[in-house]
Amino acid sequence: MSGRRVAYVAADHGPRQTLQVLQSHLPGTSALERDTELLICGTSDSARGRDVEISARLAASRNGIPSVVIEDFPGNYTTVHGGEPRLLLVDSGLAMRLAHAKEGGLTVQVVPAVRYDTLRRRLAELRRPASGANAVLWIGQPETDDSLATLRRLLPALAARAVPVWLRAHPRDAGYSHGAYAGLDVEDVTSSALEDCLARRPRLVITQFSSVAIEAGFWGIPSLNVLFPDVGGTTLAAKKGYSVPPWCEEGAAFLLADPQETGNVLDRALGSIEARNSVRQAFDRYFKVREEGAPALINLLYNQGLL
Repeated sequence: MSGRRVAYVAADHGPRQTLQVLQSHLPGTSALERDTELLICGTSDSARGRDVEISARLAASRNGIPSVVIEDFPGNYTTVHGGEPRLLLVDSGLAMRLAHAKEGGLTVQVVPAVRYDTLRRRLAELRRPASGANAVLWIGQPETDDSLATLRRLLPALAARAVPVWLRAHPRDAGYSHGAYAGLDVEDVTSSALEDCLARRPRLVITQFSSVAIEAGFWGIPSLNVLFPDVGGTTLAAKKGYSVPPWCEEGAAFLLADPQETGNVLDRALGSIEARNSVRQAFDRYFKVREEGAPALINLLYNQGLL
């Protein structure tokens, strides 16, 4: 156990999940204090979240406190002039390349995504055989128009296959609370806990690029990323720096980027046992479902002299 006094700062849900997992191994406070010796910071996607974390990194730098940043989603790392971290932890080679493109002299290391360690520990339980539903779970993004346009394009193809749709809007989707999704032929499960939704065992999770689809993979539920060139793909590229998630490139999720292929991709994702098993196996390899990230990360901190 380190004698260093560690402070953890993260704002959005995903980064907080990541730091909470690490904090269970390496206790610390939730804010910079006078005696803090190391800042471990998240990489939030929201404007408010980035502001909180940037402020913490700048304050740490002014006070001579080294900082470590843990990226919970590829491309989320933000360059902060005057708040450069001693070390950035990412989950893939693509994420490392993206970070180096933003900040050439950055020290970056790859470790399994710590955020999912709690799911790794529950893998046997989550993958216990269970009856599922002939339904898909749609996981939205914060951008209402983008998310809604994608969903509307999918609904006719799903209806033609008699596949019900469960809608779970993003917590920051402002349009949802104003009725933007009213009138769609969906079952709204937004108010349900995510675990309850996944426990119903939808046949497929569909999203543009939500990390919820990754969580579903730990349950053995395949996912489909829908990233059309005009909606989804352009948004992902603008926000993260790439138009196709790295796990899709590795076959760990189905990918739909061509609207003309909607039917074919849905048929494979919903009905092909071979294709679904291939996605599950690739998911397990890519996300290292049996290898926890926190111990590897802590070893790196020791090796870098930060603990």
